[in-house]
Amino acid sequence: MSWEKEYSEKSMSASDAVKQHVANGDHIFVGGLTTATETLKALIDTAKQGNLKGLTLHGNMLIGDINFQDSALTEDVLRYKCFFGGAIERAGAKAGSVTFVPMHFRNYGRYMEHVQPNVAIIPMTPPDEKGFCNIGPMGFTPAGKRFAKKVIAQVTPGLPRVYGSEHDLHITEISAFVHGNEPVAYLPGSTATVEEKKIAEFIVDRIPDGACFQLGIGGLANAVGYGLRSKKHLGVHSEMYTESMAALQKEGIIDNSRKTFMPGRSVAGFALGSQEQYDFISGNPRVYFAPYEFVNDISNIMANDNMMSINNALSIDLTGQLASESIGFRQYSGSGGQMDYIRGATMSKGGKSFIAVSSVANTKEGRKSRIVLNLDPGSIVTSLRAEVQHIVTEYGCVNLQFCDIPTRAKKLISIAHPDFRDELTFNAKKVGYIY
Repeated sequence: MSWEKEYSEKSMSASDAVKQHVANGDHIFVGGLTTATETLKALIDTAKQGNLKGLTLHGNMLIGDINFQDSALTEDVLRYKCFFGGAIERAGAKAGSVTFVPMHFRNYGRYMEHVQPNVAIIPMTPPDEKGFCNIGPMGFTPAGKRFAKKVIAQVTPGLPRVYGSEHDLHITEISAFVHGNEPVAYLPGSTATVEEKKIAEFIVDRIPDGACFQLGIGGLANAVGYGLRSKKHLGVHSEMYTESMAALQKEGIIDNSRKTFMPGRSVAGFALGSQEQYDFISGNPRVYFAPYEFVNDISNIMANDNMMSINNALSIDLTGQLASESIGFRQYSGSGGQMDYIRGATMSKGGKSFIAVSSVANTKEGRKSRIVLNLDPGSIVTSLRAEVQHIVTEYGCVNLQFCDIPTRAKKLISIAHPDFRDELTFNAKKVGYIY
């Protein structure tokens, strides 16, 4: 049978794909970011109607019109286990249908091997002339499809076809194709605040020419990325390939010529941005996408000399413990790859790790210092004090590595907002951090 005929025979509606390939009690990989929303909605509707029970979904930070807040999604019907949360996951957690799995992204392949999903529901490009579909720039999808017994592909024409280690799948390996009208997901660029721009300046000043770097998401990452236009011969090894990275690579500032691990090309886990960014990575062999268990592997990160890691935190205590994923008891995002890149960068020859945190948070109760004596009750420690290095606010950058507690406390107070420094100093002396 020609692949064209097989492709035609396997093409069906979302509801038929769910009916034919999903059974009671199945574990279902649903990916994240760019998701097969039409097929997932058909799955959820089928479960709500009582035709499927005992489903467990596995994914992260879904983007799309997906509702996990319906009262029909009781525990015996469906539970969605996520390992990194966004708005959809936070709303579902409040309703009780979404739960959180703590995990460093470097362990994602092992997690999927443990789950052994019955079905993977993922977006893919249309097949090429040889019958191969591509999963696009999504670093968690390779492990999901690798261990799934069946794959339902939702064909997404706008999805960029990228170079990668496990990003092509032949139509003979796919159980069903759903032809949706869903556009590829975009992530509008965040505008950096005045504070974030100042933080970015402190970080950019400490990044040398020829460095290899990693960025996260948001306004600060954009400010750092575009601030690197003053540098030369940069390289990329990053969980996320950002819009700023695409711009710098187009301009020749990123040329990956001095990388000591996989030189000559940017290596990343995922990309989520603008059409211009997707156009740049589509069919571009100089941008290579790899599974999270590869791109977040500490030994691979540290293999790059002068590795620079830039991430965010929500708050930090005076000993250096980072809370980067929860606000008190409320799970906000996830561990992600922060610890992976802190370790990889600090173990790299000439490497540096930066944690950016604005000095204050504006809350319902008023302004609060993000540098605190102790973390709020319920706050999750994402990164350990023994491993953090540079901490940066809009008031400066301090290096905590190998410092004792009194020195750490004094350094952190020096970059706290001036309005809170006296109180922090008084309390630090009261508990014995400073004496």
